[in-house]
Amino acid sequence: MQRKGGRRGATGGRDAEAEAVERVLDELYGTPPSAFVARREERAAAARTDGRKEDARRIHAARRPTLAAWAANLLARSRPEETRRFLELGQALREAHRTLDAAGLKELSAQRRRIVAALSRQAAQLAGEAGQRLSQAAQREVESTLRAVLADPDAAA
Repeated sequence: MQRKGGRRGATGGRDAEAEAVERVLDELYGTPPSAFVARREERAAAARTDGRKEDARRIHAARRPTLAAWAANLLARSRPEETRRFLELGQALREAHRTLDAAGLKELSAQRRRIVAALSRQAAQLAGEAGQRLSQAAQREVESTLRAVLADPDAAA
């Protein structure tokens, strides 16, 4: 769940201010939900004080993630190699669906169940280490998020 985008300057490149806002937004989405609003308000106020009203508006518009969304993001940030392999599994699953490869789908679906369960447990562990306990409902939401990412890679954005 990495953030994408940003404004483009007249030359087509991202300007320094847009990149700074993206860094702030990335920082915010790495912040536990319990501290998100206070940190967001602090960062928006700093942008306003610096005279960057549009940046302050963009920062202030950032929505606090659910605990499950934050945990899934934490997992992606903390385990980049596992995240890469997970995304590759999604690509393989989509290819098996596209080609109607029944044997491949059976094996990949079994892998999907094992990996989603393992990654969900890792997300819960990481959240706990960060002082945020995931309820069973939140852990199921993480699993749903992971399954959505396997089906549609744009869900990770």
